[in-house]
Amino acid sequence: MGYNVAAYLRLSKEDNENMESNSIINQRELIEQYIRSKSDLQLVDYYIDDGYSGTNFNRPGFRRLLQDMKNKKINCIIVKDLSRFARSHIEADMYFENIFPALNIRFISVIENIDSFENPDSMDNLIVPFKNLLNDAYAKDISKKVRSALLTKRLNGEFIGTSATYGYLKDPKDKHKLIIDKVASKYVIQIFDSAKKGKTASEIANELNKSDVLTPYTYKVKNDNIGVDKKWNAKMINVILQNRVYIGELIQGKKKVENYRTHKLVSTNKDEWIITENHHEPIISKEDFDNVQEIIKNNKCARSNKEKDLFYSFLKCADCGSAFTLRKVKNYEYYHCTSYVRNGSCTNHSIRKDKLVGLVIEELNKKFKRNKINVLTRDILLKNINSIIIFQNGEVTINFK
Repeated sequence: MGYNVAAYLRLSKEDNENMESNSIINQRELIEQYIRSKSDLQLVDYYIDDGYSGTNFNRPGFRRLLQDMKNKKINCIIVKDLSRFARSHIEADMYFENIFPALNIRFISVIENIDSFENPDSMDNLIVPFKNLLNDAYAKDISKKVRSALLTKRLNGEFIGTSATYGYLKDPKDKHKLIIDKVASKYVIQIFDSAKKGKTASEIANELNKSDVLTPYTYKVKNDNIGVDKKWNAKMINVILQNRVYIGELIQGKKKVENYRTHKLVSTNKDEWIITENHHEPIISKEDFDNVQEIIKNNKCARSNKEKDLFYSFLKCADCGSAFTLRKVKNYEYYHCTSYVRNGSCTNHSIRKDKLVGLVIEELNKKFKRNKINVLTRDILLKNINSIIIFQNGEVTINFK
C-alpha cells in the first residue's frame, strides 16, 4: 500500500535555543531524506507553520493539513520530531490515540523512530506520552521565561510593542524607544485642537474623512487596498484623545496572555499596569490633555442628561437657524451653534450659560413685571417662551408666547 504524505514543519520563538537544528530548511531536508528511503511514501505537500507556537493548534498550516486529511488527500503525516507536531500533551495525545486511528492516518516521527504502521507498538510505547509531557513542560517553562523577560523590559521603561502608537515611530537606533512621526503627529494635534473647541468625536472623524486622512491602520500599512478601518470613526478618535502616550507616558501591561496553551489576551487591572513617565517626547501638553479629558467627561454627562438641560430645544442660531449644543470648557459652560461645531458652515455663535440665564430672567421680569423670579426652570421657559435667538455678537432675542 502506498501512502500520500503530508510533511508538517513548524518553528517558533520558543525554539531559539535550537534554532539551527529546528529550522524549516533542516526539517525539510531530514523529512525528504527519510521519504527517499521508503518506497511506499509519496510526498503530496509541505504544511508549514513558521512563527507559530506548538501549544496552540490554531495554526494555518496545521488547519490546512487537517482539511486535506478529512478530504482523504493525505493519509500519512511525517514530522521531524514530536515537538514539531505539538507541545501540548493533552491535544497531542487526543490526535495520536483517537483522531489518527479513526481516520486511518499513519503517523511518523523521524527522530524518535515512531511509525504507527511499520511499528504500531512505537505509538503505545511510554516514550510518546512521556515526550509529549516533556514538550508541554518545556513550552510552559519557556512561556514563564518570556513573560519574565518582558516584565523586566517593561519595568526598565523599554517599549516592547510590535509597532509604535499612531503619531510615533520606533527609534531606528533603539527599537525600545519612541520618536515623533512628523506626518502622523500633526493629525494627532489637529484632533486634540478640535476637541478643545468642543467638537465631538464623530465631528472630528468626519473632518478627517473629508480631508482623506489615512486612519492609523491604513497609514501603518500604507496600502489603499486594505479593506478595514479605511474611514475614521468616533471610537478611533476617542482612543487617541484618551491615550496618555501623547503626553510622554508609556503604559504597558494592559493585557496579558491568559495561559501558555491558549495564548488568549485578557485585560489586567489598573494596579498591574506598568507606567513610565517622561519616556519620550510628548506631542500634546499635559494641560491640553487634561482639559480635553474634562471636556469629554462633561460631554458624556451632557449627552446622558440632554433632555434635562435648561435650554434644550429653545436656542436657535440667528444666521443658520441651527440648534445649539452645550460644551464645558474649564469652569464655564457655553452654548455653541451646532453647524459651526460640526463642519464650520456657520460662524462661531456662542454664549456662556450663566450669562444667558441672567439675561432671560431679566427679560422675563421686564415682560411680565415680575421681580420674584430668581431661579430659572424649564417649567418657566415652557410656559412663557417659544424660542431664544442667539446672534454672533452675543445679543439675544426672546420670542415670548
